[in-house]
Amino acid sequence: MFKKMKRMICSILAIVGVTACTATFSACETSNPEVEMKISFNGKSYTLNYDLYRKITPTTVNHFLALVENGYYDGLCIHDYSTDALKTGVYTYENEELKYKDYFATVASYIPQSVWLDKDKTRPTYTLYGEFEDNDFGVENGTLKDSFGALVMCYETKSGDDQVYVARNSGGLATRSYEYNSATSQFYISLKTTSASVDDECVFATLDENSKDDLESLQAAITAFVESEYDDEDDFTNDKYGELSDPIDGETEVEYSVPSEPIVIEKITVKKY
Repeated sequence: MFKKMKRMICSILAIVGVTACTATFSACETSNPEVEMKISFNGKSYTLNYDLYRKITPTTVNHFLALVENGYYDGLCIHDYSTDALKTGVYTYENEELKYKDYFATVASYIPQSVWLDKDKTRPTYTLYGEFEDNDFGVENGTLKDSFGALVMCYETKSGDDQVYVARNSGGLATRSYEYNSATSQFYISLKTTSASVDDECVFATLDENSKDDLESLQAAITAFVESEYDDEDDFTNDKYGELSDPIDGETEVEYSVPSEPIVIEKITVKKY
């Protein structure tokens, strides 16, 4: 009798424990997760803090957080530079060459799935459902603008008109163009000083007001470096080709404007879920 009661009590405690853990985990998920990004350039580090928008772009936010939690971005470089944007998410820069980090060989064990090659969801692409207007994604809570410092998940232009199955946030599957649902880990930091709507890429995070000085300081450091090292600012970047793997397109070659002095994502850390 005593042993039976003991087993019953243990079972009840186990159920309560699981319920409490589940409740705690749910409580930890907020509408606006926060991440901290540390970027280094020419011997100095800059800290950028971000608010992510789970209610507006939930699939993109969860995809990005999974990559951050697993240290995917740590050590990657800005592989494509312009005065409007700093793009990262694929390469390190070593000995003046781009070194590819194989996304598809890295994330299979932890990335949440939102795109499949079949309607039975047995063949995931490990890519991301595009939460933007041109992908027939409707946002009830408004959309984010491409503002100064914003994070924008992006993709490379695909050939052909391949169709895939995507998990809609409202439930069920929908058939969509693979191009708009092919993003993996690439995103850019917007340097635009005016806000603008983006219809074909997903803006999913905004820069904290207190971090704008650091991003402006990074811009100023790049400008000062270019002025001291080069007669022409175009010489700051080198046109280089990088290889990308893709479950549909296979291996593709893409051209980037790579900074001659590396701009490195030292680390991205989740501060609030």
